[in-house]
Amino acid sequence: MFRISVILFILSLAISNGFIPHPSIRVGGQAGGSITHTEITQIAFVRTLARYLLETKALQKYEVENQEYTIDDLYALTYPDWSKEKLHLQTYPLKSVLDTLLVENAMVDIDQWTKKLPAAHFDSEAFSNASRRMIKMRRIIIDDVKNGTKDLIQARQLLGQLLHTLQDFYSHSNWVELGKKTVNERLGIYEDIGPVASPNQPTCTSHGCVAKKVKCSFLQKVTLNKCPLKYYECKDNIRPEILKKGLLTSGYSVNQHNEDNEPIFKPTNVEKCSHGSVLDTSSHLPAIGGINKDTIISIYSPHFDLHFEAATMAVLATERYFNDLRKDLGDDDFDRLFALHPTENEMNAASKAVARMRKFRFFTSSISSGISMGKRLVNNIRQMAKKRLNKLRWALFPNSNDLTIEDVSFRRRRSLNF
Repeated sequence: MFRISVILFILSLAISNGFIPHPSIRVGGQAGGSITHTEITQIAFVRTLARYLLETKALQKYEVENQEYTIDDLYALTYPDWSKEKLHLQTYPLKSVLDTLLVENAMVDIDQWTKKLPAAHFDSEAFSNASRRMIKMRRIIIDDVKNGTKDLIQARQLLGQLLHTLQDFYSHSNWVELGKKTVNERLGIYEDIGPVASPNQPTCTSHGCVAKKVKCSFLQKVTLNKCPLKYYECKDNIRPEILKKGLLTSGYSVNQHNEDNEPIFKPTNVEKCSHGSVLDTSSHLPAIGGINKDTIISIYSPHFDLHFEAATMAVLATERYFNDLRKDLGDDDFDRLFALHPTENEMNAASKAVARMRKFRFFTSSISSGISMGKRLVNNIRQMAKKRLNKLRWALFPNSNDLTIEDVSFRRRRSLNF
């Protein structure tokens, strides 16, 4: 369970490093209906699970076509004779595995080493470094799973961390601005993921960025420790020649370091892009502004208007990664990695956890998706975020629709279950 104090603590550490890790942090930072790493990962896995059940003949296409479903829905269709209690128990191991993935995904933004490591986020044009890091992690995951005698704790942790990096590519790079309509299939497979702007090549311009200065809310004052808030809204600030040549670039940020713990600074002799946000002081250096699409709020994301496009790409890329991992592992090992059909030991552990009413840390049972949604996926993501925002707003502030009022600190704290 999360309390507001925990949410704000995590927010103060993590708000500026990628898609927001969890919906509770989204509300705490007043990032509206932004899509989070948690939601991206769960939506993608629901779609992968549906495909797995279809291709293993556990379900028929007509049963899941043109509709949305949660993990529980899919298992209920597959095993219609199960009681609610049995369904809850049988799916607990899978949900626990996903919870581990989600926590490890979030920790990339919180861990003192990875939070400012460009290779963990595709920042600072560290494209080959980031993809190489993903390749190494993938090898360990596959080796661990294929070794039938090894526990899968490390494999699951690494998979969660790897997915964070994969997802950040779409909100931190200019892939969306390049007009790409499909995911980058080379990520985490090859070090060379496509043509990249050279180190001495300007990638951004200050034109198109407008400086903003606004008063801060109580929550922002507490979590950001900045008041008033100074940031930039940007549009068309990536240089035309970069877009015309189809070159990849990503933003620099403050206080970053490389794999050897050497500091990385935004160049001052050439106009490179910044990550951008109210917390990124590099955004005040030419080229000012930034290009991240982590949220739908310009305070945190200069390219906020492209957030849903980036999030949709991240969902599709994560789904593809799950599907490709299944191909590499085979169905039996993929099943074992995610505990789709739990072992006796996993069921015993689940029984004890359920008896103790143990709650998941990040996993949310209500997230749903459909495999045949196509172009409707982005609209579905928008609607889901809005519903989630309203639910969390009520949980945090049950007597008000206003998240900016000063008396929020005097409200009674409420527990949140995820």
